[in-house]
Amino acid sequence: MLKTLRSRLLLSYVVVILIALVVVGAAMMAFVARPNVRYFFTLQRLDDLSRVSRNELVRLVQSGASNDTVTAVLDETAVQNNVRILVLDARTLTVIYDSDVNDAWLGDIIRADEIDRRFLPSTDANTVAARFQHENGSTWVLYSRALLSGSSIERQMVVYAVPEPTPRAFFDELGFGRALGWAAVLAMVVAAVLGVWIARSVARPLQKLAGAAEAIAAGDYEQQLPLQGPSEVQRVAASFNTMSAEVTQTRNAQRDFVANVSHDLKTPITSIRGWSQALLDGTAVTPPDQQQAASVINTESERMDRMVNGLLDLARIESGQLVLKQEPVDLQALLQQMYQSFLPRAQEHQITLTLNAPTAPTVWGDHDRLVQVLSNLIENALAHTPPHGFVHLGLGLHGEQEAELWVQDTGKGIPPEELSRIFERFYQVEKSRMRSDGRSGSGLGLAIVQELVHLHHGRVLARSEVGKGSMFIVRLPLTDR
Repeated sequence: MLKTLRSRLLLSYVVVILIALVVVGAAMMAFVARPNVRYFFTLQRLDDLSRVSRNELVRLVQSGASNDTVTAVLDETAVQNNVRILVLDARTLTVIYDSDVNDAWLGDIIRADEIDRRFLPSTDANTVAARFQHENGSTWVLYSRALLSGSSIERQMVVYAVPEPTPRAFFDELGFGRALGWAAVLAMVVAAVLGVWIARSVARPLQKLAGAAEAIAAGDYEQQLPLQGPSEVQRVAASFNTMSAEVTQTRNAQRDFVANVSHDLKTPITSIRGWSQALLDGTAVTPPDQQQAASVINTESERMDRMVNGLLDLARIESGQLVLKQEPVDLQALLQQMYQSFLPRAQEHQITLTLNAPTAPTVWGDHDRLVQVLSNLIENALAHTPPHGFVHLGLGLHGEQEAELWVQDTGKGIPPEELSRIFERFYQVEKSRMRSDGRSGSGLGLAIVQELVHLHHGRVLARSEVGKGSMFIVRLPLTDR
């Protein structure tokens, strides 16, 4: 029964209300348990009764009513108001009339302990209140507002008496018990209605969330939830939607990855198998044919080697197995080293390679991995720049917190619609076009560049204009100076 969130929320509301009612009830019991409180309310009730009754008795006495008539009025008043009325001799305090005929105190002398006058509702000097314990063990509260005098009942005192109220009896007399009972019933009804409504507003979005999670577990990754319910539930739903989108994107990336790997490996394998078969079956018998077969096999195997190494690098980076050697790296010296390394290749392809590194910023990083980053960028620039073109290497500062390296070429450029995808694995602009060095790229170089730059807490940007060339910018955080 209590396995669902709805039932647990409803139970929690009921428990809280019950605890609140118990606390209120206990506070009320503590309130009525104080004797002065009970005396105050009891005497207030007797004072109200005595005001009305005294006026009636005065009227009867002044009109010359008989003792029987007065007695009848007192009897009726006692029954109607559930009190005991005594008439005492004012001098001896002897009971000369008792409305309770079953336990008459006639002839008894009332010796009582006067109650503190601070509790008296009336300030009349003739008003008296007392606590009286009868010889039969019962305890009473007595109240007399004033003396009556007249021709027939001269020097007599009318006393109103009620049993001394116990805390429980006084609690019930004030109606606290009934009020708490109705409050409990009403609170339960309200708690049930509000509890069901609130629990439903919380549980329903969570049920949808559970259903969507089960759908994803079953292979349906296109799950999006409406943002409903409390703000906390909406945040959970928003996080789930983000997760679902990420899962979908990852699944699509995995599918594209497998397709790209299969496609990019199939081409060199087909070439290698075809030319090796030509060598085996004797089709390539002339030295030029054999030379061409060996050249194709060597070129395609190198391409496969680059692709496999790139995949291994990406796998190591994403799995966290690649640990950078953190050391100060002089970027000016690094860029000069790269310039010297690639200058012969640029001259071979009739490309002008320039260097502009007036500053010497230092960053924390892995020297070898930064060499790999720049090598990939410079190789791409040389590969896509035609003869008599230019490749510029530059170094500077970007603000006060970052160093900036860039590689700019004068190649064909990248169309705007493809610029945002160039860092994806296996993505190549004009896949059918061979590079200027005669080799086909693996489509992994820029993906590796981006991952390595991110490992250095940096960022890589690409700018390009069709017909004018491209520029790749690497920004790395400077060391504290």
